[in-house]
Amino acid sequence: MSTPVPRSRRRPRFPAPGAAAPRQLVDRAKAGRSSVRRRATGMTATEAAAALEEARLQQHMDRDREELADDERGPAEVAEWERIAQLLVTTGGTYDPETDAVVQDELAADAERERAKQLEDNKRRHKEETETARRAALTPDVLRHALLRTLARTGLLDSLSEDEQAAVNRLPESDPAAALAVNALLARAHEAGAGLRPGTAS
Repeated sequence: MSTPVPRSRRRPRFPAPGAAAPRQLVDRAKAGRSSVRRRATGMTATEAAAALEEARLQQHMDRDREELADDERGPAEVAEWERIAQLLVTTGGTYDPETDAVVQDELAADAERERAKQLEDNKRRHKEETETARRAALTPDVLRHALLRTLARTGLLDSLSEDEQAAVNRLPESDPAAALAVNALLARAHEAGAGLRPGTAS
């Protein structure tokens, strides 16, 4: 009777069938390195070397597991233990991620990527809000009311003929951009005319 292969102590790496899919892809290698750094905190070179051997043994036991064939976490953990063990041999003392230049460089890069992503998200949101506002401003009812208000302010509204009134009503439906331009031109013409009247500011 053959000796059974020891059961892996590593937690399952994939969700059980039927479990909800993650909202976003997880960087398995990065997660593995982060886990190693947490466990290595406070370790001496001897303790890190022992942890490295244990990780190598775990990786060896996992080599025939099909579900782990393409998983990057295991190899990343071994590589990180190797790096930390070598670092402690060189520097002595105990491991502290806050004094690990590699870790701090990664954290700085992550912060910069997050800042750039936030800026990009803000730009996209501003663009979407601007487009929404522009579309809202071009709805026929809004444009029609704007034209009527401008005509009333210029004093022309009461003097419109039926045909002119009909044209004002139709223009926002038939050509919103033209209605917006006409409204702006009327407002500018009125302001320019008011500035030329006696007793007004030039």
